Amino acid sequence: MVLTLLPGGKKLRTALMIPVVHVERTRIVVALHGEADISTRRALGDALSRVIADGAGDVVIDLADATFVDVAVVRVLATAQQLLDRQARVLTVRSPSRLAARVMDAFGLKGLIAAELGPEIERS
Repeated sequence: MVLTLLPGGKKLRTALMIPVVHVERTRIVVALHGEADISTRRALGDALSRVIADGAGDVVIDLADATFVDVAVVRVLATAQQLLDRQARVLTVRSPSRLAARVMDAFGLKGLIAAELGPEIERS
């Protein structure tokens, strides 16, 4: 996220989250950096569409450098999981923040979090 100072000291927030796609062994990793929210869901959706259409390997969403993940992004991940399931491929989320893990849990996606890398979800 970039903050631009406008006249009068007002700040304009501009989303610059661009998913970074790379390969780790047989998996395709989509890394999110900064704030992943409704304004960046299209960029994530486009990146995942290309990865899914490629048809090769399981997909890992790396949230280690994501400072915020909202419901719109989690919905994109849920759709990607459904599409990958149809191809007998697996979607895994690694290194989500506690907040991101709780949002995923609320949407029934807790099972996507890599057990060895994901935080425990605190129960209220």
